[in-house]
Amino acid sequence: MPVDNTPMITSSAIVKRKTGWCGRPLDTLTSVGQALETIPLTDIQRSILQLRYISLLREYKTRSVRYSYYFNGLRIIISVGSLIVPALLSVQYTPGTSSATGGISEMTVQMYWIVWVLSLTVTISNAVIALLKVDKKYYTLNTTYQQLLSEGWQFIELSGKYSGFYTPNMNSTHTNQFIYFCNVLEKIRMRHVQDEYYKVDDHPHTAANGAKAEQLIPPTPLKPMPSLPFEAVVDVDEKSDILVNGGREEGQGQGTTVRKQNAPASTAVQEQARDQSKVYESP
Repeated sequence: MPVDNTPMITSSAIVKRKTGWCGRPLDTLTSVGQALETIPLTDIQRSILQLRYISLLREYKTRSVRYSYYFNGLRIIISVGSLIVPALLSVQYTPGTSSATGGISEMTVQMYWIVWVLSLTVTISNAVIALLKVDKKYYTLNTTYQQLLSEGWQFIELSGKYSGFYTPNMNSTHTNQFIYFCNVLEKIRMRHVQDEYYKVDDHPHTAANGAKAEQLIPPTPLKPMPSLPFEAVVDVDEKSDILVNGGREEGQGQGTTVRKQNAPASTAVQEQARDQSKVYESP
């Protein structure tokens, strides 16, 4: 009879999750911090994770919790108030709410002010959500926070994109995947900055001195910088309306020179470039 040599797993071999005060389990941020302390990294890399990644998690967690209270509280006020106001209006003019002399009773006056306060509260709550974009910030902050958590656990577990996707010819380790993890963090951060504040074009442009401007979202380490759009110089010989950078500008007569971005090269420019290439290729 064959003997099973598989080792038995006892309860003492199972590592229990550390708990906090009064035996409560630690929160997600503390769990990620403890997991990062166990992976093999250099002191500089570990400091970067503590100063950048953990601080980002702490910031997004605080903001997401705060906006969760704002969003849910205001939505509850709007939903409940929208139901109570019509009900009170229907009760306000029922028989028995007027005085014996035919005037307005005290109950009717109180009901009127209650309805007025509730209507004003509902309107203000709805205006605050629309003006401050509480709903959009609630969704984007929670989404970004969960995305940062997911990227951190994938890096710790060396799974997903960190299992060798960036380094197909090398064994994936925390040391060689660290630079890609930091690059993904910055992309997530700058993408949220664009969504929350202002949408900035992430394509590089040529400055006045010919130098390339830096991208807001950095490129991936293995992906080259995108090439600049071709700029052609076109001579306008007659007055006409031309499109310049999204706006219209009237030509000033013959000889007017206009720079048009993302425009195909003219025939003369293409022939000149072809001739120069032939000269360089000739022995």
